[in-house]
Amino acid sequence: MVDLSVDLGFMKLKNPILTASGTFGYGLEFTPFFDLSILGGVITKGIFLEPTEGNPPPRIWETSCGMLNSIGLQGIGVERFTREILPVLRKFDTHIIVNVCGHTDDEYARVASYLSREKGISAFELNISCPNIHRNGLCPAMDPEWTYRIVKMVKEVTSIPIIVKLSPNVTDI
Repeated sequence: MVDLSVDLGFMKLKNPILTASGTFGYGLEFTPFFDLSILGGVITKGIFLEPTEGNPPPRIWETSCGMLNSIGLQGIGVERFTREILPVLRKFDTHIIVNVCGHTDDEYARVASYLSREKGISAFELNISCPNIHRNGLCPAMDPEWTYRIVKMVKEVTSIPIIVKLSPNVTDI
């Protein structure tokens, strides 16, 4: 048997297969198709403090060269996530990485603080790669000071490891 484990320093994955946040829902949507325990980890869709509706339809539009989407980070909020989703995810032998979102800088820290009380979360993925509607559509990941400020705020409220989801628009990390 080939050892496919990956040591990230703060977490050892049994294999390098992680789901991509936003493309795999909360993970439970795929349980009818396969056992999530075969994965190195599940990265959930984004979690805000409160439920978010996302954008109105149409959300997906086919084009001649692919598709456009504008889901708008629809989600159930942190309380419902911890009550309904997290207990089921814990039953699988895989790492749980929660994608943390915020409409404001403070919201990232509040979500991380709330989730830090829960068992079974291996890491947080800070979703700073999306435009912030409260700052004229600017993306936190595009500004090093803004990125630093959000990461610092979250680090102050949790000991859970943090992975920062940067924007593909950042050309010089």
